[in-house]
Parts: sequence; C-alpha cells; structure tokens
Amino acid sequence: MRAAALGDRLAAPMTMRRVPPDPSAVHDLQVADARWSAVLGTVRDAIVAIDRQSRITLFNPAAEAVFGYSEHEVMGQSVTLLMPPPYGDEHDEYVRRYEATGEAHAIGRIRTVQGRRKDGTVFPLELSVSESRLGDEVLYTAILRDISERRAFEAALRVERDFAERLIEAAPMIVLVLDRGHHIVRFNACLEELSERRLADVRGRNWLETFIAERDHAVMRALCASAATTAPLKSHVVGLVDAAGGERLIAWTCKVLSTASGEPDGLLCIGEDVTNQLAAERELRELQRAAQERARLADIGAITAKIVHDLGNPLAALSMQAQLILRRARRGDFQPVAPVEGPAEQILRTLRRLEGLIREFNDFARDQRLDLRSIALQPFLNSCVELWQALASERGIALTLAPRGPLPVLRADDVLLRRVLDNLIKNAIEAVQGEPGEVIVSIAPGPNEGRICIVVEDNGAGIPDGLDVFRLFETTKADGTGIGLAVAKQLIAAHGGTIAHAARSPRGTRFSIELPLDGPTKESDDGLAAR
Repeated sequence: MRAAALGDRLAAPMTMRRVPPDPSAVHDLQVADARWSAVLGTVRDAIVAIDRQSRITLFNPAAEAVFGYSEHEVMGQSVTLLMPPPYGDEHDEYVRRYEATGEAHAIGRIRTVQGRRKDGTVFPLELSVSESRLGDEVLYTAILRDISERRAFEAALRVERDFAERLIEAAPMIVLVLDRGHHIVRFNACLEELSERRLADVRGRNWLETFIAERDHAVMRALCASAATTAPLKSHVVGLVDAAGGERLIAWTCKVLSTASGEPDGLLCIGEDVTNQLAAERELRELQRAAQERARLADIGAITAKIVHDLGNPLAALSMQAQLILRRARRGDFQPVAPVEGPAEQILRTLRRLEGLIREFNDFARDQRLDLRSIALQPFLNSCVELWQALASERGIALTLAPRGPLPVLRADDVLLRRVLDNLIKNAIEAVQGEPGEVIVSIAPGPNEGRICIVVEDNGAGIPDGLDVFRLFETTKADGTGIGLAVAKQLIAAHGGTIAHAARSPRGTRFSIELPLDGPTKESDDGLAAR
C-alpha cells in the first residue's frame, strides 16, 4: 500500500458518521493525498510511520532504498524489524511508557541510533520522531537519515588527523604555526627540545621575540611579511635562541596559511637545524683549502724544478753568445754586422721566452685577490675579440663574436677574466692550420639559473684523447709552457665558475666557461679571496 492511501486511512473514522461526502472536500483530500504522495516519493530521507501497536503503516521509497525492504514486505510488521538489539528489545516498552506517562525521550528531538538492513547490516541513523493524533488514532512518524558515509568520512578524517599529529610530533624538524600577528599557535616536540620551552608557556607570544636572535629580527620580520603577500620564504638561516641563551642555526621555510575564502590566516614555518651541517661544511672547506694549498705547494715545487731545468740550457747559451760578442767587440770586429746581429736576436728571443715563463709562474703561484666589478659583457667581449683580429686576419682566420640574445651584466674581475679569454682566443687561433679557419666567441645562458656561459671554439686540429690541458705542463704546442690553462682554471674557479673543453664536430675544440652572474661567494672554493 503506497503513501497515497494515507489520506484514506486518516479519513476512515469520519466515514463512520454516515454523512454523504462533500464533493469539494473529497477533491481537496485527493489533492492533499497527491501532494503528500509526491513529497513522500521524492524526499531523500527515509520516512516510516507506525501506529500505537508499533506496526508499520507508512514506508516511503527512500526507506526501501535505505533498509533494503520493499513496502509490501514491511507493511503491518513491527517496526522492530528495522532495529538491531538492544533498540528493538527496548522499543515496545518505550512506547508503552510514553502512552502511560507522556514522558518523551525521542519525540521532538534528533537522536543518533542504529538501524538494521534486510541483509542484517547495522548502520548509523539520525532519527527524528513526531506524533499525530486524530481522535483515538495515533500516528508516530519517523524521519531517518542514513549517516554511514558521513561517519565513514569523519572516521577517515580522524585517522588522517591522528596520523598528521603523530607525523608532526615525530618529525626531525621544527613545525611552527603562527596566527596573523605572528603569535605562536602551536609547535612540535622538535622545537620544544631545541628551544627548551614548552608550548603551554609561550603560546600567544610573538615568535621573533621568543625564539629568534635579536640581530635577525628585522630581516625575518621583512621576510615573513613578504612570504605572507608574495612568495613563500625559502631556507633562510637565522639564529634560534634557547631558554638558556644558547643559539642554534635554523634554516626556515615559511608559507602563508589561508582561510577557505583565500584570506591570509597565519604562517606555517618549517625549520631545519643546520648548526652541525654548517660547522661540518666550514671544516670541510678548511680541509679542502689546506689540501689545495698543499697541492699548490707541490705544483710550485714542480714549477721550480721545471724552471731550473728550462733555464739551464738557455742561460748557458746566453753565456756563450755573450762571450762571442765580447771577443769580437774587443777585436773591433763589427763589420759586417751580420755575425753579431744573429746572436743578439737569439738572445732577445730566449729572454722573451724566459720572461713569459716567469710571468706565468708568478700568475700560478701568487695568492691573488679578485677586484670585482660589474662588467657589461657586450663591449667587454667586443674588445677581447678586436685585440686578436689582426693576428687572425694575418693567418686567414675568421674571428667572430656571436652572442645569442641580449647580453647581461656580469660581476667579475675584468682584468683576470680578460687574461683567461686572451689565452683561449690566442690558443684557438694558433690551433687552426690551413684555410678556411674560424674562431667563434659566443655567449648563452648557463645550465643553471643565474649563471652565464662564455664559449670559445675553433675548427683546428683538436686536443688528443687523454691529454689534460688544465694540468701543469700539459700542452699541445711544441713551444708551449703548459701553465696558461692551469692558471685559467684557477682564475675561473676563484670566480665561482668552471671551465671545460670538448671536441667540436666535425673537427676542432670547444672551450666553455660557466660563471655566476652575481659573482663568487665570499670565499671561493680554491682559497682565493674576493673583495
């Protein structure tokens, strides 16, 4: 029997008066029945009505979907069919007590109870009961909402929340939550341990005044304000002061917390204790510097031995030529001049070579300081190329500058950087044999952000496999010293950069210098200082 019969059942006592039905009243009743049938058939909540004997008299389609019974299976059955123990056992006694005393426990209230489906499944329900009376007839109507999914969702949220809580507390880094005014809302055990302060003692305080070294207040206040309005603060190291006045170095990352509408609601600050890490890095740098210094001393020793060896024969030759000139001069043998001119030219060539060798030795051995300044790369590279145009043209070599895109400004020592580029361009010109020859100087963004790459390439004979041209005394030239590229590598490293070479297709060599646009760090890796 469907819900449309509800009006018939409620109207039944009235027909016992044997009064002829009023057609308009019948029509109104039919309209009301149709309206209630539509409501009962479309409402998403289960609606179940019972009489005073707890027999089911109404069971809407939503109730069928919730409990798994069809209407004809439950009509006239006790409503306890839909209840698991102990609700079913207690229900009849509750109704009798209510009928006798009028004391209601469920009527007019929303309660959470349990229902039982046809397959025996027990599930949670929200229950609201109302009472209707018509003469001696009583109708109890229950609206029931299946809250299984909501309960499951709430349980999942609790699990996730508990997991997040355990994760935060067990995290080996600081988790700190601040409100809009940067007051402490909560933090985890890691910060408690590092600061030796309990959350209960400092909740509501300004976090900078509580945790951060006073010298860092201004910069952190500005960075936090920036993180709240523009981009998150990423890994800024400041001092964390503990309750005893001790200090740890913490790398902070801060991100704004937002409300559901997107309004800033505070900051989430993650901190990593990098005190030991930075100390280890400083120690490692000191060890590297000491090792590099030992290597430098070893190289200087090798250079000294090399110079002693290379100076021996030239000095002997110079002595012989000087004695020959002296003997001829004493005899007055200056005509013709050719016998004197040749030895004199040989002396000059040898002296120039020795001067170059000594200069390169000094460049490598000297503990240099960088004089950093902003360099406009376009005119700088133009001047480097123009210096060698005459020699390139004389040898039939096309020397070109081929920048790719607008050239940025570089912070570097222009004198030392020019020395490196002069060495590379000169070597490239000397490496080209025959025509057509080409040497190209180009510039492009480095592989990492904030770095630039300067390239010098040629179509010469190339570098033999296995030859380390950056090692002292390694050279491809018969009259080369093998010091120039070792010095170049040292100077580029002092700028915080790298220099490397590779074969060029189909022939030739490509030297590339990668440099940071903003210049080197305070102290470069090889121990050279920047000022």
